[in-house]
Amino acid sequence: MSFRSTCLSAFVLALSAFTYTQSAGAAPLLCQEVNKNHTFVDTSVVASCLGAGVGNINGNPGTDDFLTGEGAGSGLIGIGSGTFTQDGNTGTFALDASLWDAWSEIAIGLKFGTGNQADEWFVYLLNPLVSSGLWEFIDADGKRGGGLSHVQLYGRTPNTNVPEPGTLALLGIGLLGTAVARRRKQA
Repeated sequence: MSFRSTCLSAFVLALSAFTYTQSAGAAPLLCQEVNKNHTFVDTSVVASCLGAGVGNINGNPGTDDFLTGEGAGSGLIGIGSGTFTQDGNTGTFALDASLWDAWSEIAIGLKFGTGNQADEWFVYLLNPLVSSGLWEFIDADGKRGGGLSHVQLYGRTPNTNVPEPGTLALLGIGLLGTAVARRRKQA
């Protein structure tokens, strides 16, 4: 086989591998056990399920069942509410996209009115920059109440890097050296 045909074969193989595409493979992410009330949100929208339970979620650090339970110590705080639509056991949620300017991570809590039957709230960590998505509620125990009650948002503040003293000293020495070099040049 000649060098030219080997190069051409390698090029065709590389081009075919590069242009081969496959669907994103997003799948519904289960939040809670399948034999209990549970929700699904697509993995193209959420990264993980952070918790589920009975009670209320309202963003108040003293009375929010997620923040005082499974979410305690997560660094998340209540940051307001989102909007939603509902048609039977499915619907959409949305939040203000500008929230991503202030928060490094955002979680969304879906609170359903199930008459205190397990489980009625579900909290998901959103994928970066997601501002809307679809949800599905599965009524495993058949005691569903009034559907989705509200959407609670949680945020985690970004880590702020404080310059180290050594970095500031190095910057100062560099500026001082530039000033000395400039004075020498003028003299």
